[in-house]
Amino acid sequence: MADCYLAPMKALVLKEEQFVTDANGKRMGVLLDVATYDRLCEAEEELSDIRAYDTARPKVQAELAAGKVISLADYQTKRNARRK
Repeated sequence: MADCYLAPMKALVLKEEQFVTDANGKRMGVLLDVATYDRLCEAEEELSDIRAYDTARPKVQAELAAGKVISLADYQTKRNARRK
């Protein structure tokens, strides 16, 4: 294997998609600018939140329909009473 030399990092502005390929030209990775990476991470987190909401919603609706809920004030009163 040839000796490798890593030059100091320079600013890189990506104008289009840039792929990392293997010796056969198969795409193995992609280079993203930080702004795009940040947007993708935020979108992933938002999608996770939406999925969690969608999963919990039927259970919450069933509990509401069955009257298995209490107000926040009632909950706090009961919680404070247990602490005494």
